Amino acid sequence: KDTMMPPPISPTLAEQLKHCRSIFGRNCVLQVSIGVYDFEKEAPQSMVFNVTAYVRRESASPKHDGLNEVVDYDFVRNTIIEHASSGHVQLQETLCDRIAETLFTKKQIIAAYIASEKTDIYADCDAIGVGAWYVS
Repeated sequence: KDTMMPPPISPTLAEQLKHCRSIFGRNCVLQVSIGVYDFEKEAPQSMVFNVTAYVRRESASPKHDGLNEVVDYDFVRNTIIEHASSGHVQLQETLCDRIAETLFTKKQIIAAYIASEKTDIYADCDAIGVGAWYVS
């Protein structure tokens, strides 16, 4: 499966990101209670999440090879799962915003690109979704 690449970024953000390491969860497939239409409220839908968090390199370069010295990628994965399973959400935008809010509780994370896709909505599309850059 092809993975969606983030859209182009501003020169200012590019300058910040060149001093970062990325931590990501790619093609995280979950069943999510999401949607505004009545039929979408009847059962969970299959969704795919792609989340990349950007961490300042000085906060992501361990001196003693210890997990406590970095942002653990389990944090990214668990954040996606937590919000995808926290009850019905109407909009993908809301779900992505909530994921971003939790990611930014780690001060080392300075930016994130978050994309969500519903994969079972249209027969003529692999997926339909949203993606956005978030900057702390």
